[in-house]
Amino acid sequence: MALALSGSRAWIIRTLLLGSALAYGLAAIVAVPRAGAPLTTYAGASSLAYAADLAAGLALLGAGLLASTEAGARRLGLLALAAGAAWFAPDWDGWDKGPALVRSIGALAIPLFLALLFHLVVSHPGGRLSSRFTRGAVIAAYLAAGLVGVGRALFRDPFLDPYCWRNCLDNSLLVDPQPGLARTLDGIWLGSALALGLLLAAICAGRLLAGSGSARRVLWPVLVPGALAGAAEAAYAVALIRTPLEDPDGAGFASIFIVRSFSVTLAALGVAWSVLRIRRTRAAVSRLAAEVGEAPQPGTLRAALASALGDPSLEVAYWLPDTGRFVDAEGGAVRPPAPGEGRAVTPIVREGLPVATVVHDAALLDGPGVQEEIGAAARLAVENERLQAEVLARLEDLRASRARIIETGDAERRRLERDLHDGAQQRLLALSYELRLARAGEEARGDAGLAREVASAAEEAEAALGELRELAHGIHPAILSEAGLAAALATLAEDAPLPVELGEPTPRRYPPPVETTAYVTVSEAIADAARRGASFVSVELAHEDATLAVTVRDDGAPRGAELVHLEDRLGAVGGSLEAGRTGLRAEIPCG
Repeated sequence: MALALSGSRAWIIRTLLLGSALAYGLAAIVAVPRAGAPLTTYAGASSLAYAADLAAGLALLGAGLLASTEAGARRLGLLALAAGAAWFAPDWDGWDKGPALVRSIGALAIPLFLALLFHLVVSHPGGRLSSRFTRGAVIAAYLAAGLVGVGRALFRDPFLDPYCWRNCLDNSLLVDPQPGLARTLDGIWLGSALALGLLLAAICAGRLLAGSGSARRVLWPVLVPGALAGAAEAAYAVALIRTPLEDPDGAGFASIFIVRSFSVTLAALGVAWSVLRIRRTRAAVSRLAAEVGEAPQPGTLRAALASALGDPSLEVAYWLPDTGRFVDAEGGAVRPPAPGEGRAVTPIVREGLPVATVVHDAALLDGPGVQEEIGAAARLAVENERLQAEVLARLEDLRASRARIIETGDAERRRLERDLHDGAQQRLLALSYELRLARAGEEARGDAGLAREVASAAEEAEAALGELRELAHGIHPAILSEAGLAAALATLAEDAPLPVELGEPTPRRYPPPVETTAYVTVSEAIADAARRGASFVSVELAHEDATLAVTVRDDGAPRGAELVHLEDRLGAVGGSLEAGRTGLRAEIPCG
């Protein structure tokens, strides 16, 4: 019921706005004279000026009406409507034989147009002011316009104004004629208009130059004519400073008016275009559920949102409440999204709970605007991909855990190999040397029996040393760490129980987990081929797109069991294994 009332209220408000704007526009058409003597408005100077005047005001009113129907652009709509009303203020002021109160109110509202235009342009596209500087500038513009408008209404007697040309008789709001104060206020406004016009042009140019490519595509339809309008307003102020007696028939003033009208019309059309873009965006985003599907490929949603919002740099981070972190579509952990220079962060919420966060170009849509564009169907698509990202994150955690286990085991094997080499192996080597010296001494003294016993002990020590070396090599080949994969495979081929043909060896070094995994793969494949009665084994290594590919072939009997241990080993480092009847191919990521 509440929703129905809310919808009815919005419809009533839109209807009232439409009716009011249409009535005001029709009244302006009647009030603006096509020709007259003496001239009281620019529209009466020529048919071109008349058309330009009406086009600018009606374009602002139309754009304001269109924008007021869109939730994400209502602020722009209200500003455009107010600017359209203020644009016609000079025509109301110059309405020959019009009601005195209407003409007086028109004179009061004349300065407001520049402040409203400034606010409209600098707050595009979301109707919000993005910095303290622009907020301060807009406040200053309204204060200057209000001060001058009210002051002139209270203290300016048009009959005493030597430069009066629109309305030299009526001021229903006059309290106390003060010609000197009125001229001072005129000077204040001309200086303010000059500063505001130049500042508007500078802000528009700065935003266009600093914005990204996607931001420029969105902003230029309003900022380019906005910059032109600012320059025209500044030129108008300079012309009035140089020539206080305004002449709408003069070439200079007439040209400035045409440029002002043209630029304002283009800015209004730009506002209307931005509203239509918001509608297209909403329609595109609302189709996300159908496009993404129930089980989207990782990154599909990001690509769809980037296309819908027109921001190729858009990023989506998914919130995992169980682990309290953000992940990307692939399940990889990412830093908590934070707004940066020109970037905005918008949370996507479903049923009151955070689902994801969208990081996008701040110039495209304001934060709440993005949230409003993500409809219920799109939120469902976001939730689907978030769940998939959560599964992928868990798989990534599992893979990382397996990789840590493998790396820990490899590190422990390297430590054991070093301990055996530096400890027991060195002691046995020293013992063997001492026994050989003792045997030589006994032989020199002629004790043959004791010499044979010492020789036997030396042989046992040599045998133990050989077995210890084989054990250490089996735990971890030292040559793999010292000389690399190519040298380790060459040694492995020499010691293999069957002939091993090594392809062109790769001299490059890889990370220790990659080299160890490749070595273990070749070692297991040779052992498996020997068990199946193969007469030879060929091994080839190739570096392909950041992946080390290991291919092993043999002529043994068909393989009867899967190489589960090898599959687990490769899977732990993100690799894959394709095992055929006799050969196999392993791919190991090198990143």
